[in-house]
Amino acid sequence: MRHQQSLPDESYASDTNSAAGADEEMLTQSDHAPSTASQLLKSISGLPESERIVLVQHMLRTFPVARLVEFHEHLATMVYFDPVSKLPNELILHTFSNLSPHDLLTCSLVSRGWRERALDERLWRDCFSREGWDMDTAKFREHERSARSFGFTSASRRLNDESNSSAKREGRKRPRDEAFNDNGKQPIADEVEDHDMDFDENDHMEGVKSSSEDGRASSSEKGVIASTSPSKFSWPWIYKQRRLLERNWEKGKYASFRLPHPQHEHEGHTECVYTIQHIGDTLVSGSRDASIRIWDLSTYRLKAKPLYGHDASVLCLQFDDRPEEDIIISGGSDNYVIVWKFSTGEIIKKMTDAHTESVLNLRFDERYLVTCSKDKTIKIWNRKEISNTDPIIPMRAINAFANMDIIPPLTLLDAFGGSRDGHGAAVNAVQIHGDIIVSASGDRCVKAWNIHTGYPMKKYEGHTKGIACVQFDGRRVVSGSSDNTVRIFDYETYQEIACLDGHSDLVRTVQARFGDLRIISDEELHAQARQVDANFRRAAAAGAIEERKISRRGPGRNAGSSDPNKVLSLGNKIPPGGGGSKWARIVSGSYDETVIVWKRDGEGNWKPNQRLHQGMLPNTRAAAAARSGAAFQPAITPALAVYPLTAADAAAQQAQVQQAQIRQQAATAALAQRQQAQQQLAAPAAGPSTASRPILAQTAVGPGTQGPSIATAAPAPGPANLQPHHHHHGHHHHHHHHHRNPAAAAAARAESNRVFKLQFDARRIIACSQNRVIVGWDFAAGNKDLEMIGDWSSETP
Repeated sequence: MRHQQSLPDESYASDTNSAAGADEEMLTQSDHAPSTASQLLKSISGLPESERIVLVQHMLRTFPVARLVEFHEHLATMVYFDPVSKLPNELILHTFSNLSPHDLLTCSLVSRGWRERALDERLWRDCFSREGWDMDTAKFREHERSARSFGFTSASRRLNDESNSSAKREGRKRPRDEAFNDNGKQPIADEVEDHDMDFDENDHMEGVKSSSEDGRASSSEKGVIASTSPSKFSWPWIYKQRRLLERNWEKGKYASFRLPHPQHEHEGHTECVYTIQHIGDTLVSGSRDASIRIWDLSTYRLKAKPLYGHDASVLCLQFDDRPEEDIIISGGSDNYVIVWKFSTGEIIKKMTDAHTESVLNLRFDERYLVTCSKDKTIKIWNRKEISNTDPIIPMRAINAFANMDIIPPLTLLDAFGGSRDGHGAAVNAVQIHGDIIVSASGDRCVKAWNIHTGYPMKKYEGHTKGIACVQFDGRRVVSGSSDNTVRIFDYETYQEIACLDGHSDLVRTVQARFGDLRIISDEELHAQARQVDANFRRAAAAGAIEERKISRRGPGRNAGSSDPNKVLSLGNKIPPGGGGSKWARIVSGSYDETVIVWKRDGEGNWKPNQRLHQGMLPNTRAAAAARSGAAFQPAITPALAVYPLTAADAAAQQAQVQQAQIRQQAATAALAQRQQAQQQLAAPAAGPSTASRPILAQTAVGPGTQGPSIATAAPAPGPANLQPHHHHHGHHHHHHHHHRNPAAAAAARAESNRVFKLQFDARRIIACSQNRVIVGWDFAAGNKDLEMIGDWSSETP
């Protein structure tokens, strides 16, 4: 075989020899490169900025993409510093804890890392608390246990079962997985979409708009519930729902309801309802029919048979359904105080000689039962068995029990009043807070008593007529009166700090929630009050204070403003209006048949935010007849729309409403004819005649003045002796009119909707009146999420 000569590889040169002088030239260039680059950089730096920008842009185009990415990362370190990625998580959370909810939402838009920190569960739980809100954790732990036991899918289905119908009506899905978080200590990270915490632009989350007009919340299911960690509700979601609930309060969006259920009228009281109290889904009511009824607010049905034990009207009650308490205590116009076992309805004790006249109000805590009466006294009873050395025994009563080793439950420990230091008229209402009792009376005074000394510590004056109701939270005394006003007093200084003027008749019931006892200290409130004083003094020194005449009635009273020209007094411990959180509200009910929800405006003045009508009748029948096409809509009528009814049921109920309207028109016409006849009979007589006065213009008397028959019980029952300077004459006129026309009086009583008692919580207002139907306004407005949050919320004072 002949050997072939291999061809040379022309694409490769193995010759290492260079041209002559090449190495010397390369070395020379290397030696001069640094100085050339330095000169080039120096030359470029001297160029104008615009030319340098053009040069850099041209240079960047010469580099590959990989180099551009490196340049981008290098430029990022020069442009900004991300503290979230560099600083410890604890420090970031501490910094974020000082931000408002709006600022936290803004931070969540920066990046994924910022979002994880900004939506941390602990931050939003603190935000919730700083608003003055509180949660009954025991109520929503049950749903968390369901999630742990049955998994996310089952728990979400359980939560969503009852809301399917409403979701279909809304035409969209409302996934519940956003409500859950995989760990109470870890942020919900990116499982919740960017708009989960958005609110409607009108809900006062300034600067944060909803992702859609209906404010829907949506999220991906991926990773919301970790299979290896317990399921917990997301605090950002809880905060969001509570804000939406508060927005409904502000906008007046509610669904009305009534007790009894329209399809079960037979379960209701047969006479007017004087008193109610509700806790969660349980409401207890007391009536002129001498019965107590326990209602389920989730079904609007009775939970048990009515309780009978009083011989006359049930005027007041309080209950505690916790297993360790399991108690109802009621008082009536029969002078009785009865203690009931809540769970069974059995009478534990009937105190037939508790007072010598009607028991108008009572309150209890775990230590004491406090009762007040038309007999002008306040009495204190021990709730449970105690020894004679127990510290709850009033100091001035210690000697009286020295010979008793054991003091049985419900023993009278002490009584206030009946002396020159006591009230001069019936004691219409009491409140207990720690060792302080606050009482309101028809003598136009509110007094604060120390349980241990038995003497009034403070006296609050300002109302021009008798006082019907009072509330005390340790800082403020809030009272309602027959002078048609609600007033707020500084507990420490006795001074009036706000007067709410909006009702046209007796303010029979009031409840206030300032929501600041846990978030604002006494020192902070005092500092606000001192600032108001300083502003006043500066304005006075500058001659900016206008001279004005202030009366105890009328629009001249300050409704809460800190304007130096409106301030009523100096040196107070709390600012004008009473202070409180931005969610503070006062709800009052009146004989003018309305319920007013009061909120503060931008200047701090308390203004009616919502005015709810308890019934369809205006203040007088003459005014009703004069209103052609009047727009008064009864609360019980729209409530019928809340329930799913058959066509037959709806037709029957509509017929009942029409019949009620016909009866009202007939009663109005009959009343006008009677008044005309009375005027004709009185015309020949000399001097004024009282026989022609309309029945509804009579002075209200207390429930204890009711006669033994319907004919003598026509006037609307109310706090006793609200106008003590002439109440005896008022009684005389009452009986005079009743005996002249008992049928008309009974008809007038049946038609009246004067509000006797109300109570509100985070979700509802419920009120009772001279009408036997109990009426409520639910601000969850049918939204199951809001209903759930409202039920879980426990109101702080």
